[in-house]
Formats: sequence, structure tokens, C-alpha cells
Amino acid sequence: MSKHGVPWLWWPMLFLAIGIAGYAWSFLLLGDAAFGPNLRESFLARPWGIYSHVFFGGIALVLGPFQFRRNLLLRNRPLHRRLGQAYVICSTMSGVSGMYMAAWSYGGWVTHLGFGLLGFLTFMSALKAYFHIRAHEVAAHRAWMIRNYALIFAAVMLRIEMPLMASAMQEFDTPYAIVSWLCWVPNLLWAEWYLRRSHRTAGADLPAHSLART
Repeated sequence: MSKHGVPWLWWPMLFLAIGIAGYAWSFLLLGDAAFGPNLRESFLARPWGIYSHVFFGGIALVLGPFQFRRNLLLRNRPLHRRLGQAYVICSTMSGVSGMYMAAWSYGGWVTHLGFGLLGFLTFMSALKAYFHIRAHEVAAHRAWMIRNYALIFAAVMLRIEMPLMASAMQEFDTPYAIVSWLCWVPNLLWAEWYLRRSHRTAGADLPAHSLART
């Protein structure tokens, strides 16, 4: 924990999120020139699927860390709410577009299922977080937001794991099939472990109506 009350892990999380979001948004700027050779055919066939996925997913990836800044939550709750609303919209759209792209993902049923579940759980957890805060259930809202960002952060893990595994195995297909699960399942397991060991919630001492008000 820094002297300003920010956990030191928050900073690398933010830098990685910004870096990978920038990479994702390069698809919007460069178009098919940014597509990898193995995924080019699928992306070219469904440009609006991949463009919407990287656009909304990139925004959610960057906004997410700021939702875990407790000083922002305490000092500027209206900003926290507005960022949260934008985050939920972008996370939901990322999940929907992710499910669509998963049905056509490279690698067959293993990647279809892996990425499809990632998209579905991202979509579902964003809605759960939203409806819990609308019901003034702050602790449950926080738990689902943590789960959701763990799933959004799969974008970072995929870009770290895939090059390492492809280099080690000297091929693309097998690593890609593995990463379609490895990029998000450990994240979600970590989130559940963290929630179970945490005996207090970030919103427990805050008025629920102040967080839920729109």
C-alpha cells in the first residue's frame, strides 16, 4: 500500500490495461493491417463484430481500475457513478460482441466454448453488478464488479500468455485453444478466492443510496 492508500498492484494493473487497450484500438486505426495472419479471415468476415468488441472492451479495460480506487469512491461519488455506468455499458457490449465472435473463433469447438463462456459471463456479471447497486446491495455489487473486471482483464492475460506459449510450442493452434480458457479461468478463480478471504467490503461503510443514485 502506498502512502496515498493505493495498493502497489493497482499501478501495473492500470499500465497493462492501458497498453492492451491501446493495442486493441489499433484495430480501429489500422484496420486489417493489425490483424494476425491466423485470425485475419475471421475478422475480415465480421468486421463490426471485432471492431465493436475491441472498442467497448478497451474502454472497459481502462475504466475498470478507477472503479477500485477507494479514494475516488469516497471523495467523488458522482464521478464514480458516471464511470460505473459507462463501464457497465461497455462491459455488457464487450460480452455480447465477444459471444458473437466466439461462435466464429479460430480453432473449433474448444475456442468457441472457451471464448463463448467468457463473453457470456462478462455480460451476465455486468448486469448482476448493475441490478445489485440499483437494489442498494453494495456488497453484492462490489463482488460482481470484481468478478466482471477479472473477466475483462482476460484481454491482458491473453496477450501475455499467447506469445509465450506459441514461442514455447512453436505453433499457434494448440496454444490458442489453451489460452481461450487460460486467459480467464484463473482470473475468475482468483476473484473468488479474494472475495472469500475478504472480511470487509469496499462499500460497507458507504450509504447505499449515494452509490445507486443516477
